[in-house]
Amino acid sequence: MMKSLLQASLVFLGGTQVAAEDLSLPFNGRGFVFAAGDTPNVNHHVMQPAQRYGVDFALVGGPSGRELTRGGSTNLEDYFCWDEPVIAPAGGVVVGIVDDLPDQPLGSKDPGNPAGNHVVIKTGEGLFLFLAHLKRNTVAVKPNERVQRAQTLGLCGNSGNTDFPHIHLHIQDSPIFNSGTGQNPIFGPIDVELTEKQFKAVTWPLISGLFVSNTEKPER
Repeated sequence: MMKSLLQASLVFLGGTQVAAEDLSLPFNGRGFVFAAGDTPNVNHHVMQPAQRYGVDFALVGGPSGRELTRGGSTNLEDYFCWDEPVIAPAGGVVVGIVDDLPDQPLGSKDPGNPAGNHVVIKTGEGLFLFLAHLKRNTVAVKPNERVQRAQTLGLCGNSGNTDFPHIHLHIQDSPIFNSGTGQNPIFGPIDVELTEKQFKAVTWPLISGLFVSNTEKPER
């Protein structure tokens, strides 16, 4: 019921959904969705047509499973997201990479290179998936390489126009960054925590405020 209500609201709002296979989350472990949705009060990406449905993830941990850093530290290396693998949410062909931009100290940004180090994957006809803010010199794939779902693409860093280490994802209908129209990604199966309620193996578009993880496949 929750899935159908969310999808119905997207149709009502004129949103488009990715017609390709459902996406996995671009990380292992537990993450927090701190920017997602189709209104500017919950998602600053909405202001850019190509990133309208962009999503920002931060890995979390600690005793509560909700902390961004170890021990309340504000050092880059103490963020749970820092240096963690960024994985392919779907299979496809790499059509672009950037790998040589510096990671920004906390409090600094690089607005001239908003995506920072990133990977672009063509996942279907007219579907180009961007994964951004990777750590310098960690991109592990090359242009024209075919990648598989869950393959490591690089490590999370703090490059580009970013406040702290996190993973940015968006899909657009052009391979050129910030060109064209954003597409609404659907993730699943994933496990979701919403207002302390648990939803297992669901397939949802994401909204800000969710805790999420990839559903573990049962052992055979």
